Amino acid sequence: MNRKTLIIIISLIILVSIGGYFFLSKKAPVATPIDGTFPGGGGSFTGTGSMGGDDTLSGGDAFIPGSSMPLPRLYELHKVPVAGIGFIEEGKSPNNTIVARYIERGLGHIYETQLATLVESRIVNETRPRIMEALWGNGGKSVVVRFIDDKDGFSVVKTNIVNVGGITTSFARSTSTEMISDFITTEETSLPDHIPFMATVEDGGNKIFYLENGVNASTGALATFNDFSVSTIFSSSFTEWLPQFPNQNLITLTTRPSAKVAGHLFFISPKNKSVTKILGGINGLTTLTSRDGKHVLFAETMGDAPELSVYDVANKNTNHFLLHTLPEKCVWGSKNSTMAYCAIPQSIPVATYPDQWYQGLVAFSDALWSIDTETGDVAKIMTPGDYRAANLDMINLALSSDDSHLVFMNKTSGTPWVYRIAEISTPTTDISTTTVSGM
Repeated sequence: MNRKTLIIIISLIILVSIGGYFFLSKKAPVATPIDGTFPGGGGSFTGTGSMGGDDTLSGGDAFIPGSSMPLPRLYELHKVPVAGIGFIEEGKSPNNTIVARYIERGLGHIYETQLATLVESRIVNETRPRIMEALWGNGGKSVVVRFIDDKDGFSVVKTNIVNVGGITTSFARSTSTEMISDFITTEETSLPDHIPFMATVEDGGNKIFYLENGVNASTGALATFNDFSVSTIFSSSFTEWLPQFPNQNLITLTTRPSAKVAGHLFFISPKNKSVTKILGGINGLTTLTSRDGKHVLFAETMGDAPELSVYDVANKNTNHFLLHTLPEKCVWGSKNSTMAYCAIPQSIPVATYPDQWYQGLVAFSDALWSIDTETGDVAKIMTPGDYRAANLDMINLALSSDDSHLVFMNKTSGTPWVYRIAEISTPTTDISTTTVSGM
């Protein structure tokens, strides 16, 4: 064998060896999971659906909205922070259509999700940037948007009313945002600047109550989503009030809470403008009045935690539950007026309550409890960890008219969620969904 042939053979052996090395050492491609880690929460998921215990079905496939898969019990409706969430419904139970509506905090786009299928549609493509708060009302047909407008070096709190209309039926529901001609055109009107606090009536009516602060006084006014003629029904030299509008015949005002300051609750009649003191002298007082005005959930600062109780307005007695949470994390039943649902922290970080929770200095990991104020029974009905969901600090809770669905926002991430309280009547093979009862 001559020298030239030997060099060619050695070169071929080297090339084959190098090629074999790279072939054998090359790993099979690994599917990269979608990053579903929630801000402030320790949890992640893979797939296209939002994680709940029954989101992951056989074979590892995630729930696909509109599919024939069993609906998840706990579900994240949107991946982007929203400013507020509410319901719009058509028909009567059990054949009613229940839709969740929410508006994005960043761009102000409005979405709705049919809860029977969990299919989401963008219905309003108009841009309203920097929305910090949104209050749904008028049966879900209107929303109050609140935002900061920087003008001439000053920050001004702006409040606008956006009338959206009824449930969208004019186009096929999808997540596509390309069909611009099918988006709803809204009507928008401005309310006065610098409104500190306001409330929309909770019984589906068309009314709004808002406060305006002067130099040494506060006034409360009524308006509607369509008629902005104002009726002043309240005035006070005190300017730090938190309003609630349980029904069209009742407005409540609670003094802004602080752990070391005694708080008070007053009822106002919009008809005769009478003011009645209901509770007072309670440190850290925060409240939530039932829609019929007969019961008040309230929390007071006891030691290092807020303790939840219920006050019977007619009988003037109090029932203590030995549960630690704030009424802002609760909602009263729509169908059952004596039933309340509350997000109860599974542990209470050491802090000054409610001050430091309002300031965002502490966050909770909640479980959902039901409270029967008539019998005094309490029961834990949902723990997000049982559904492999992230920690949820639940706020802005709302119930559908038949008490079957509860929507809320995660205070930590700002995203909207739904929990199906009612069992689905049609039998399914989904055995991973369970509820936990008992204390």
